[in-house]
Amino acid sequence: MDWTEVFGAATGLLYVILEIRQKRSMWIVGAVSALIYMAVFFTSALYAAMGLQLYYLVVSVYGWQKWGVKSPDENSNREVVVGMKFNLLLISSFVSLVCYFGLTWILENYTGDPNPRLDAFITTISMLATYWVTKKHIEHWFLWIIADTLAVFLYMQQGLYATTALYVIYIAAAVAGYLHWRKFPRVLN
Repeated sequence: MDWTEVFGAATGLLYVILEIRQKRSMWIVGAVSALIYMAVFFTSALYAAMGLQLYYLVVSVYGWQKWGVKSPDENSNREVVVGMKFNLLLISSFVSLVCYFGLTWILENYTGDPNPRLDAFITTISMLATYWVTKKHIEHWFLWIIADTLAVFLYMQQGLYATTALYVIYIAAAVAGYLHWRKFPRVLN
């Protein structure tokens, strides 16, 4: 048993619990989890997943900062869902599609990634979901359900059993997160 992977799975689980509850501390736990999983995915030759962890690390700093800013008219700790503008949906989805094709090309031509297309797809959707959660858009949960379901197959294929179990839990957590976030007041950005 790889204890690094088990510790990474534990921090990942804590992260999603804090995310469901909209706790700012999720960003610190997410950064720790990202550092651990960078090593796990590197040893498994899942280079897009490893790069995704670097992205998570950077976004954790951004998320920590963004979720800590108090607006003059409301308490920054208030749990809210921010309505997504159609332009953001369109532009961020298009950028993600371009990133998917670019990442797939890199993985197929320059790495020994065992499943470059799936690794790139999961990575791209996860990056978009993480970006949307920094803005508190409820739609990010749908992306997590898709990405986590696909990740179960990829990580099982690689023998990453603790990570596979974590992603099965992530699927249930994403459904629970969506249902929980529906209770929060919706604000326009």
